[in-house]
Amino acid sequence: MKTVTNSANFAANVSLANKYIENGLLFSFTGSAANNNCGYAGANCYDDPSELSSSFEGNYMATAGEGAYLSVKKANGADMQGIEFAAGTSYASLNGFWRTFNNNVQTGMGNFSGGDGTVLGLFDLSGFDEVRYFSYSRANRQSGFSAPAFDQVTVGVPEPTSLALLGLALMGLMGVKRRK
Repeated sequence: MKTVTNSANFAANVSLANKYIENGLLFSFTGSAANNNCGYAGANCYDDPSELSSSFEGNYMATAGEGAYLSVKKANGADMQGIEFAAGTSYASLNGFWRTFNNNVQTGMGNFSGGDGTVLGLFDLSGFDEVRYFSYSRANRQSGFSAPAFDQVTVGVPEPTSLALLGLALMGLMGVKRRK
């Protein structure tokens, strides 16, 4: 579980906006061929808009191109410990790849596959300051052309776990025992 500190649904992103900021989150994209006219909310960025996930109705952010990705950072440069977003693609099946960074050093990466609108959740107690999301036609990044889209991005911090609360309780009991 987590407490949401920032969120974005791209409702106000209505023109081509690289380095778009919403609710303290900074979004950017890379891509070739003028990003295939993607990268802003609600844009028809594919030849056939029906190719896009049905989960992406209204506003979202998308891009396309050789090695294209979407990036999320906090606008103030602070670290994140957790992030969730609805992952999309223009391909028939979702085959995503993610990378996390802290101070320009990669801290994690992984592949995933799922259905339309799969929610990807990443968590790292040590923190990260950027997430990059790619989407490929086949699993395990077997293509150079990427066509990612995402929506409903939330960033949060972890809530205390039961184990942490137990630890605090034990420390309190030790303090009571010392006073006696």
